[in-house]
Amino acid sequence: MGKNRIGVLFGIFVFIAAVSGCSQEGTLVVKNDGASEFKGTVENTQVTIDPGMSYTTSIYIGKNLAIVGPTDIKIPIEGSSITKRLFRDELEIKSNETSVYPIRDDVGACNFTNTYSLAINELSIKRCDGSTFGPNLVERNHTIGPGTTRALQLDPGCWDILVNYGRQGLLDTVEAVPIDVGTIIHVTWVPGYVYTPPTLSIAR
Repeated sequence: MGKNRIGVLFGIFVFIAAVSGCSQEGTLVVKNDGASEFKGTVENTQVTIDPGMSYTTSIYIGKNLAIVGPTDIKIPIEGSSITKRLFRDELEIKSNETSVYPIRDDVGACNFTNTYSLAINELSIKRCDGSTFGPNLVERNHTIGPGTTRALQLDPGCWDILVNYGRQGLLDTVEAVPIDVGTIIHVTWVPGYVYTPPTLSIAR
């Protein structure tokens, strides 16, 4: 076979490879295994994932052009939920493979609803066996008005909540609120409120 013929064939091969070279893509699945809605970004794309649901996307890695291209890439993932602290991570995506990133709870939460007629100026918390309450969790000039709910992200354990309400600085304390990882406790507060664990119904 002559050199010219070999050169022509090689040129055709390179042209075909350039036009229709093998695309290298991987599949990323972000699965929300937590108890609350996840909000964050995946490869700079904003996503919202309900509990038990997934977000799936194809990740472009590279393209073979007569030579072997890259076979993997790292994708940034970040975000949080009421039962998942804010995080930032990277996941390696490989070509022609599916990578699954599970979102798992690492904290619990209290949904604190003000059902009283006066606004709440301050919420402070402490461990049940602690002696002093921590700093105010209500942002300045952002009181918790009647009918408004504030989510408190809490580590597992027993918590007391100090409530400062009304213009006179009236105080109330909600004691012994139990928090577990992945649980959301609902407190519908009025002065004198006592937290009572929900009663589980038994099917018959």
